Amino acid sequence: MFRKSSVRVKVIAAGIALSAVASGVGVAAAATKANRGVDTFGMTQAFYKGKTLSFTYTKGFYCDTSVTSKAATKCEVGVAGKHAPSKVHDPLYITVPLGFSPKVGPECPAALVCVDHPATADLTRLEPALKGLYPTLTDAQLTSALKNFGLPAHDHFVTYAAPGFKEWWDVIVIGVTSPSVYAAIQKHKSYSYIASLLAAKNASVVGPIPTNVWLYFSVD
Repeated sequence: MFRKSSVRVKVIAAGIALSAVASGVGVAAAATKANRGVDTFGMTQAFYKGKTLSFTYTKGFYCDTSVTSKAATKCEVGVAGKHAPSKVHDPLYITVPLGFSPKVGPECPAALVCVDHPATADLTRLEPALKGLYPTLTDAQLTSALKNFGLPAHDHFVTYAAPGFKEWWDVIVIGVTSPSVYAAIQKHKSYSYIASLLAAKNASVVGPIPTNVWLYFSVD
């Protein structure tokens, strides 16, 4: 269940925005539709129950257009999609380092858009939480900047793995504000450890934050 604390939502919103500004945006692949990425083949790594596994992607991202988004990709952070691309899907948790660069690089670095990921997302729903971070921007300038923010660096965590089984995965964001906590999460390689930090209300771990984004891959 998602936490409903507006304070914690504001913290992660600010962190994602700052990460995107600092790191820049990778070159996005063309999309077959506004909310669908081109179907390409590629691989990234992921963590599952203490192990490092591989993801094999064969379809481009999907963002639910029943959720309004001003991003070119039609992807949105801060609100859950209403219509999944399939009846069968599982959660994909992505941990995002906020305000620092991890000693061990994330599986998807900030300077490169990983295969079949959206390059940008709309953060305008979180604009009230971000106003204070950009005192030199007018309201209009800030709104414009938030419409198409670049995807930040992140790692992948899954709670289910059936070798070779392909499906859609619902993207959920977990923000981490401490380098040492991020390193511990990478060391444990398990969402259960992240869940324990959330349950303990660890001040350095923020989320889960829903999105309207789904990715399609198999866990190998």
